[in-house]
Amino acid sequence: MAIREKIYVGNIGTVIDLDTEVDISTATSVKIAALKPDETEVEWTGTIEGTTVVRYTTIADDLDQEGVWRLQALVTTPSGTWLGNTVTMAVYPEFG
Repeated sequence: MAIREKIYVGNIGTVIDLDTEVDISTATSVKIAALKPDETEVEWTGTIEGTTVVRYTTIADDLDQEGVWRLQALVTTPSGTWLGNTVTMAVYPEFG
């Protein structure tokens, strides 16, 4: 995962890249499955960058909790649907 900044609750425009390390260029759907610190699950619709990366840019209300988030790429191809490796992302409170 490549994140270029410290992330705060409420950030808009944070780019999240999850490298699947496999060719997903034939994918029909790419998403990021996110597990928030309170164990709530959400999915964000991503885009394919290059041939292996799922990218998502945060919008208002996406990053609504401080703490450790767990993220996985969720990719659907003509041959099936699979999850990528789990990565963690720290989200800090304002002024944290």
